[in-house]
Amino acid sequence: MSEDHYKVWAEDENTYGPVDSETLLQWIQDGRVVPGTFVQPQSLGCWRRAGDVEALGDQFPAAADGAIPAGDAGTAPAEALGQFTVFSTLSAEGLAQLAALGKTYDVPANTLIVHTGDPCDAVYFVLSGGLRVRLLVGIADQQDKTLCKLGTGEFFGELGMFLQSKRTADVLAETESRLFRIDTNAFRLLVKQIPELAAPILFDLGVAMAQRIAEDNQRFYREVTSQFLWA
Repeated sequence: MSEDHYKVWAEDENTYGPVDSETLLQWIQDGRVVPGTFVQPQSLGCWRRAGDVEALGDQFPAAADGAIPAGDAGTAPAEALGQFTVFSTLSAEGLAQLAALGKTYDVPANTLIVHTGDPCDAVYFVLSGGLRVRLLVGIADQQDKTLCKLGTGEFFGELGMFLQSKRTADVLAETESRLFRIDTNAFRLLVKQIPELAAPILFDLGVAMAQRIAEDNQRFYREVTSQFLWA
């Protein structure tokens, strides 16, 4: 390991350090720092998962969560995130930091991404491909009802994540898709450690949620008023 110093974002949502490489190595051996723990190497000035830090790579077993290793995802994740309206105001450095806090996945067609009743612990951004949101209605003879479809540049899960609720529908990949996933812990780190980056992201997510609610209200209004028109 290099003679770098590191800050560590712990499970109690507090930051510890900077600590030297020897101390960090001891924390890894003690299980206090795991591959998913966010650390900030002082030489980089960017928060990222310990398992993604090159200098720490040989301290952890190979990842088995299906995520694309950093640098192997084709189009740079930061560049791909720039296509989303909610990230349009971020600088190149901001996009790079955001990309380092999440994970990118390639999902085969017909893969179930989230299941009804799962914890809403992350937001998913569609980098490419197409998804379908569905409900299985009925008990004995279940019917597959499509609620909506999501394509490149769209996202889902933000409202449930902020509410800390359960998933209310299944989401499947209709085609081979590439997704970027950022979880609740990463958002909390953003808010506490990088508020200047968190503020525009949270504001634009809030705008997107308000627009969706307004559209749902308009749809409900049209459905209700149409019943009176035909009565």
